[in-house]
Amino acid sequence: MSDHEPAWEFVQAPPRSAPGASSMVGYRAHALPDALHRGLPSSRLTFIVALDDGVEAAATEPALASVHPAPIILGGLHTTASYVHQRPAQAGVQLAMHPLAARAVFGIRAAELSVTEFDGTSFLGRWGTRLHERLTDAQDLRQAFRLVADELVRRYDPDVRDRLRPEVAHAWHLLERSRGTLPVASVARTVGLTPRHLGTLFHRELGRSPKAVAGLMRFEHATKRIANQIRTHGHADLAGVAADTGFSDQAHLSREFARYAGISPLGWVAEEFRNLEDGGHRAASGWAHE
Repeated sequence: MSDHEPAWEFVQAPPRSAPGASSMVGYRAHALPDALHRGLPSSRLTFIVALDDGVEAAATEPALASVHPAPIILGGLHTTASYVHQRPAQAGVQLAMHPLAARAVFGIRAAELSVTEFDGTSFLGRWGTRLHERLTDAQDLRQAFRLVADELVRRYDPDVRDRLRPEVAHAWHLLERSRGTLPVASVARTVGLTPRHLGTLFHRELGRSPKAVAGLMRFEHATKRIANQIRTHGHADLAGVAADTGFSDQAHLSREFARYAGISPLGWVAEEFRNLEDGGHRAASGWAHE
């Protein structure tokens, strides 16, 4: 591991800090030049509240030229890389939100969230604007965590959550427990549906098929394993990661990585090496600072 000046400060909130959030991470950029960042797909929704004027994010690299900073980023289950303009002194709070909590937290299904337009103010309205304003006055990241958690607790509607089809929740749990390796036909049989019916319910709720969700989970698990090995050992055993995460071999992992991320695993590690050393990519999301 190198002794470089950290480019980022990452602070992880305690588990279960906010309803619907799988993780909450505060980030601040320090020794960071203007750069392009590749945001990886994830099985979680991306919810970012900026502590500055906003995040510049787009679904493609060319589209970045025409976007403006958004104080709130909210994105659905995208299956290809997105792109973020990283700037000096960039700061914010990023939450990886469970897609099945979208109804209860945001008042809409995850399927209704865009995977190409990420400015969340159009969905969240005055609530989102107020949340951003409150966070810009926060004294530190831990106070920002408390503000976000308080607002999400106030917004959370358990009655809306209870309208979720139990078969969808059970199927998600089975896929997640297997890290995306359980066959969809087996999942459907376990929850008492045909694969076709389960696919219809997943598309309606999540905007993705069970197979697509399983693929995201498997890719995400592999990415975390690679990131953890880089932090611990300074290098990654890609053949071992492939074997441990359900890919047939390293070549299969590389093909799937290129499909989801638009780059090889080694290329991604080269791009993200300093972020990985500084503690990035610990949370269940692949955006902005990670």
